[in-house]
Amino acid sequence: MKFTPSQLEAILHPEGNLQLIACAGSGKTEVVARRIATLLRPGPCGGLKPRNIVAFTFTEKAAAELKERIVTRCREELGDIPGFAEMYVGTIHAFCLDLLKNEVPRYFKFDVLNEVQQRLFVDRHSRKSGLTASTSLKGETLKRYVDTSRYCDALSILRESAIDPKALAGCSVFAALGAYRNLLEERSHFDYSEILAAAADALQNDHGMRKRLSKRIRHVVIDEYQDVNPVQERIVSCLHGLGAKICVVGDDDQTIYQWRGSDVSNILTFQERYPGVHMVRLEDNFRSTRGIVETARALIEKNGLRLEKAMKPTGAQEYEAGDIAALAFDTPEDEARYIAETAISIRGVAIRDGDVERGISWSDMAVLLRSVRRNGAPITQAFDAAGIPYVIAGMGNLFDTAEAEAARQLFYFMAGRPEVDVGSLEAAWSRARTGATRADLLAAIQAAASVREEMRKDGGKRFAFYSIQRRFLSFLEDAGIREERVPDGRGEIVFYNLGKFSQVISDFEAIHYHSEPVEKHHAFASFLQYQAEHVYPEGWQDNAYANPDAIRIMTVHQAKGMQWPMVFVPALVRNRFPSKKQGGPSVWHLIPAAGIERQARFEGTVEDERRLFYVAVTRSQTFLHLTWAPVPGNRLYQKASELWEDVLVSKWVKRRRPDYAARERLPPTPRKGVTNVALSFSELKYFFECPYQFKLRILYGFNAPLHEALGYGKSLHDILAEVHARAIRGDIATAAEVPRLVDTHLCTPYAYPDLREKLKSSAERVIHDYLEDNRDRFDKIEFSEKSIEINLGDGVSIVGRIDLVRRVDTGETTIVDLKSSDRAQPEEIIEKQLHIYALGYQELTGRSADFVEVYNLDERKQKPRAVDDSFIDEVKTGLLGAADALRKGSLQAKPAAVKCRSCDYLRLCTEGGSATAVAPKRGLKPRS
Repeated sequence: MKFTPSQLEAILHPEGNLQLIACAGSGKTEVVARRIATLLRPGPCGGLKPRNIVAFTFTEKAAAELKERIVTRCREELGDIPGFAEMYVGTIHAFCLDLLKNEVPRYFKFDVLNEVQQRLFVDRHSRKSGLTASTSLKGETLKRYVDTSRYCDALSILRESAIDPKALAGCSVFAALGAYRNLLEERSHFDYSEILAAAADALQNDHGMRKRLSKRIRHVVIDEYQDVNPVQERIVSCLHGLGAKICVVGDDDQTIYQWRGSDVSNILTFQERYPGVHMVRLEDNFRSTRGIVETARALIEKNGLRLEKAMKPTGAQEYEAGDIAALAFDTPEDEARYIAETAISIRGVAIRDGDVERGISWSDMAVLLRSVRRNGAPITQAFDAAGIPYVIAGMGNLFDTAEAEAARQLFYFMAGRPEVDVGSLEAAWSRARTGATRADLLAAIQAAASVREEMRKDGGKRFAFYSIQRRFLSFLEDAGIREERVPDGRGEIVFYNLGKFSQVISDFEAIHYHSEPVEKHHAFASFLQYQAEHVYPEGWQDNAYANPDAIRIMTVHQAKGMQWPMVFVPALVRNRFPSKKQGGPSVWHLIPAAGIERQARFEGTVEDERRLFYVAVTRSQTFLHLTWAPVPGNRLYQKASELWEDVLVSKWVKRRRPDYAARERLPPTPRKGVTNVALSFSELKYFFECPYQFKLRILYGFNAPLHEALGYGKSLHDILAEVHARAIRGDIATAAEVPRLVDTHLCTPYAYPDLREKLKSSAERVIHDYLEDNRDRFDKIEFSEKSIEINLGDGVSIVGRIDLVRRVDTGETTIVDLKSSDRAQPEEIIEKQLHIYALGYQELTGRSADFVEVYNLDERKQKPRAVDDSFIDEVKTGLLGAADALRKGSLQAKPAAVKCRSCDYLRLCTEGGSATAVAPKRGLKPRS
């Protein structure tokens, strides 16, 4: 591969603090991967081990791409190097969570609340969380639901920013922060801010942790450094203080998260704050046409304070007149119709994709908006009218889809809302066009009505039976809604959206599981009506594997790090993009601005909006259409954005509607759906059991109903993780410690009191027996809870964690997988899992394991077996086959009566239903 002089300078720079200013499309992933290979190469400028390197990325998707590139380049240049599982590549949040869970035993059982669950949690515990005990700066008492989002935002700002305690004196929200953190501790929860704050505190104050990390971490890479916030910078600074060299990669022109607390001054002043920094500018764009590059560069150069650089084209894509257009329309509806017509006309136009040519398909196009929530409706309506498939990234606008709205109406019905009767609910599901017959819909509605009546009579018993998730899945099953029955080829998209609704249910039930069933259904209906549409941020995470051939509609923020051959950027209206500063109550009515250092960054400026627009423009590889239209009846939205005006000076931007009829055409062919496949064994086991179950559970996001004993098996593992970690240090746990160990680690959040006591007694017995049976083996432990990673090439990696590795004096090694009865799996799956672990151990250490063993904790039984090398080869082939099937979207059901009967999604699967319908049932346990 040929590199530019600046790329080579970055790759070969000796180990030391380094700042890479990486313009859009400059190949930074390749440069970072090659640089890490340089650091691992034996010699004066390298000689590091994989465990000595930490690399932070902004998203898990970026992490998977970077890790795969690192492994590939290192193998090309250095051959097989053991231990890549010990090189951390991922988000800073995940690093901090791993750090806390690996280093601080009391955090083993903590789970993480996402932003929606956090808000539900605060509302559920409104006084203990400090919400209703707090006031605004004007002295007004905060209210549940009304002020929850602002209160949670304030709590995050206080933990993630540099603060002035004196200026915060008298602020009741600041005073309530301690109560909120205590409640998180009491309930064994982290939120995202607490992960960072707790890790930063531990890095500064836990001397044992600091000593261990100083021996291990020698080099830290931080990608997207321009979007790091103060607490994250504090973590980076701590790692530097422990002796690590720092390499930051970023572009101040792409700073788009200051409104959420990131601080562009970090990248602007990096050379002043760290010693001996060498700066390299990566200015060559390998993504886009000359027209895109030069238009974007002229746009961003209008900003004032910025690092010196100039993005340059390399001819990565050929430009033709008409590829870039800027057009005005009379109404948003006219604008949306134009986008739909252009999408249809450009589908099939030939493009160069790497070394091949293919025709543009739907998934090669994206519509990027400042706000999908405010501007997406005309576009989705135009796409619906034209029959164009599309998906809206994240949870924003979910309820604009007919299928999600029908699901919402179902739970209004379950809550007994008088405005939703059998007829209106049947009509809502008919509008969703799921392929369900009227007879099946009416039967499903009648079944739901019967459960509603039983629930009222039951007096609040049987929480699991009246699970909201169970009711949702049962309705889909009873109505005969199946992916292949959805008409017009819309099955993937409809199930994609129904899977999102299942995730909404999971978020709610995670907090409200123990509410009395009738009350819980009423509360869920209220959540759907008043909160659900607004509580999910527009940048909400999306499934990295779900990739139907459909146009993506998303915010510009969500598009960061992505690219498409065809990009539409509509709604370039003044006061929308740039966004007008919103009036009404804000977080700054709860905490004084003077208490937060550099508070002005949260407010946003025209320069921030220009950076965001620059990001939108540089997502395009070839085609870019910029449009606007006044919004009738609204005086605020009558003029074109100044950003739209900015691009009109470019000679590359045409003002007339382009005609693509004469362009070369090829059959529309979607790009490879998933480039990098990084699967955990817990995900992979679903594929091995049945690829279609994997599709429903992992790709679409359908969640199974919560089990009341959930967490018991993990708690046993957490207890033994502490026992084994101490044993490695020579500290052997005694039987007298069992009650303390169980109290510390047992976490069964959905168990009712009697069940929890039974689980506690069971855990004490299991741990007591284990200590008694294995005391003589504790000095043979080599690893406990050891992460493994198997890199199979072609972007395929499998990650997992080995419970225990024992190595006896003769050198023979046994990999032990601890099982409890509640985590039992089919023998075929266990055999594959054990040999995946054997393969992972070999990649980790460079040595082969001799034995694999299942240790059943409840039965006190060991089941050792020799490692079968030929079976390892079969497992490798199976893993590559799984990745290939995922890329191709070939995830067909593998029906078998016994297996299907225990599947959580049996009746969402036509083949599974057929298999169990014809098979004899004698001797089989019914599905619970």
